[in-house]
Amino acid sequence: MGGFYLNPEQKLAVETIGRPVLVMAPVGTGKTHVLTERIARMLDAGLDPRRILCLSFTNKAAREIRDRLTARFGKPGMAATSGTFHSLCAQMVRAESTLLGIDGDSLIYDEEDCAELFSRISRGRGVGMHRESAEQWHFLLVRAAAAARLSRYDDVPPKGPQRIFVDLLLSSNLGRPDLAESVQFKEWLQEYLHELRENHALDFSDLVRCALDLQERHPDAFARWADRFSVIQVDEVQDTSRSEYRILRALAAAHRQLSFFGDIDQAIYEWRGSAPLEIMADYRERFKPVEVRLKRNYRSTRAILNACSGVIRAFSGAVTAELIAEAREEGAPVDLRAVANPTEEARWIARSIRRLHDEQGVPYKECAVLARTNFTARDLSRVFEQMRLPHVRVDEFKFFQRAEVKAAVAHLRLLLNPNDGNAAQRFLDTPPKGIGEATLRKLRETPREAGLRVCDLLRSTTFDDGEPYAALLAALDRGRVVVFDTETTGRDPSEDEIVEIAAARCGWNKISDEFHALIRPARPVGESEAIHGYSDEYLAEHGRPEAEVMAEFLDFFREDVLAGHNLVSFDIPIVEARLAPLGLRLPNGARAFDTLDISRRLVRLPSHRLADLAAHYGLKTQPTHKAMDDVRVNAELLQHLGKRLREGAAAREEAVRKYGKHFQPQADRLARWRALAETERPPELYQLVLSESGLRPHYEKDPDADRRLEHLEELGRIFSRLDAKNLPPRQALLEVLNLSALGTDLDRHTGETDLVPVLTVHQAKGLEFENVFVANATDSEFPNWRSQRENRLDEEHRLFYVAISRAKRLLTITWPTVNDRGRPTAPSRYLKLLG
Repeated sequence: MGGFYLNPEQKLAVETIGRPVLVMAPVGTGKTHVLTERIARMLDAGLDPRRILCLSFTNKAAREIRDRLTARFGKPGMAATSGTFHSLCAQMVRAESTLLGIDGDSLIYDEEDCAELFSRISRGRGVGMHRESAEQWHFLLVRAAAAARLSRYDDVPPKGPQRIFVDLLLSSNLGRPDLAESVQFKEWLQEYLHELRENHALDFSDLVRCALDLQERHPDAFARWADRFSVIQVDEVQDTSRSEYRILRALAAAHRQLSFFGDIDQAIYEWRGSAPLEIMADYRERFKPVEVRLKRNYRSTRAILNACSGVIRAFSGAVTAELIAEAREEGAPVDLRAVANPTEEARWIARSIRRLHDEQGVPYKECAVLARTNFTARDLSRVFEQMRLPHVRVDEFKFFQRAEVKAAVAHLRLLLNPNDGNAAQRFLDTPPKGIGEATLRKLRETPREAGLRVCDLLRSTTFDDGEPYAALLAALDRGRVVVFDTETTGRDPSEDEIVEIAAARCGWNKISDEFHALIRPARPVGESEAIHGYSDEYLAEHGRPEAEVMAEFLDFFREDVLAGHNLVSFDIPIVEARLAPLGLRLPNGARAFDTLDISRRLVRLPSHRLADLAAHYGLKTQPTHKAMDDVRVNAELLQHLGKRLREGAAAREEAVRKYGKHFQPQADRLARWRALAETERPPELYQLVLSESGLRPHYEKDPDADRRLEHLEELGRIFSRLDAKNLPPRQALLEVLNLSALGTDLDRHTGETDLVPVLTVHQAKGLEFENVFVANATDSEFPNWRSQRENRLDEEHRLFYVAISRAKRLLTITWPTVNDRGRPTAPSRYLKLLG
């Protein structure tokens, strides 16, 4: 399908740009081509590319669309927003962090980071697990936490945390039914969420939940996001959850240009909240799309396509009515192969792949082995290792979860987020810093109300002052704390401007002086007027030149200690960004303390927004989104928090005195790297940290040194590829790290290494290979025995269809006649359906 050729069905989808479209695109029918070409037609028609939002299931798919548009349109193509649903939510959450009570410098935790939090919680609550079951237990807790937080939107009717936890526990093979009563999961979930916030971190469910909170509790802010886009295209709609659809539906409510692309017959994620038929019914009723069904397959041989057609035609709920093979090649018939037992099956597959490679020159990477479960994939991999077949098991080789990659990333995460407890632990562990678990345990025994965390001993200022909050308490004694706040045209320090700045100098009991000024911005305030209430006309009349106001603010501040709510991640960066072009800067070593972080340490609340803290402490003043009002609230809040900090000062000083000598050299090194993060591009900073941290010599001594060192080099290449040159270095580093957390190993894997991919059918979704081997196709795997027990056969039928439709040239399906326990098996019922 070369050039820009469009068949009749594709042409209808592409040329319908005045109305939304619902495009059902079975396997190999050119869906990405249609998605991209439809955007191209809109750009040709004069639509501002910044008004286009295109969401894909993976970063790899989003990058492919973005690359195609850029190749065709240059800069205008780059201006369209192409990403994943979670990356969109991450942008929204970061931009609206103050409203949501989220730290503006929050990093995104992947599932392994979250599992580590639950590992600590589990140990702390005395729930042990055998080593071989521990990882499964911790990931079960992560999955339960995500499901519990979104159940209100994804489950009909909603389920409580305990019910969700128990259902997952009893359907697992952990063999610990006793935990259904002994674990009070609601308490575990609350502790987990508090740990996330203390670490200034978000998990994936946070991203969705915060976007929903924005829609429900802050409709004006959500409306600003909806106004950004006049066209929304969503790929892989069949795997969209109810909660995700709710957000998409709201974003498109005004313009009604919400188009969906996908294939209901490939819906394989109902077990984690997708509800394709329900969502499609609501979508059709609300948006009245033009419906298009693609039917011409450009991927597979006729023989493979006939097999796919036979399987899907036999599914009573199938949407696909017809698949037309555009390939001229009939191709080899599907090879159905019964083998004696699972070990012989794996050996036969390995020998077959080696023959294809040695005799026909087929690259290993074009021979995929698909399994229904990770357990089968693991067993296949063990035999492949014995036979020295070059292969990679995707679940085992998750790049960003490799120990050496996690260790390197942790060093960089600490530079952006000094409160990241997980990163701090990895930093201390690898390479070893001479600080053992016994020392850390004693340090953590410091009373919680003292407000001390291990991370505090990795900051050089702690040692300058003797304890983390000594400078703040001394400044309160002298009445020399300046609490300040800004109102701005947006949340991007590199692009937006300050329109209002307010400050108050205070001590323990009173405000002694105040500063307030409006600034006349250089460009229109736009949608930010809805937040701060200042129009362009008002600011033109009452605002003053930026240079004049910022110079006066510095004069007011002098060299006092700064404080504010979320100021470290937003207010200070935007003040520094506005000072730099004026030839001004904050004094060297200016100390700043964030009441959002302090309050999280000292008091456990569902939310630590300024308004919630004002209510909790019964403050006399309330926040209003006017800078001066918020400053007065914060000054009063600081006086309450300061008293709590003073009570814990002796305990903090004692802990720093006893254990600080072990930490101070590391704190000084991090301070130097942190300063370099402001000026060095991410790839250069990474190489410097890799060189100075000892990571490289540490892994040179590893038995698997070559592979670990290659992974560290590959991480450097990824940093180079993801470095957004249009962003300042520090912000670009944040983007790289968050993209890494949001990505998957399949996104990263580009086929540069010639290895046989061994993966589950779920992991293979959206991929295609010249040759596919579907292994262990017994009637207890396809369909899976648990799905049979729970009568969830429709999704199993679709899953088998997805498996066989990954193949382009050769499709082989194998099964053992007896299982690994010697019991006879039956071939999958779906084999009878092959055309």
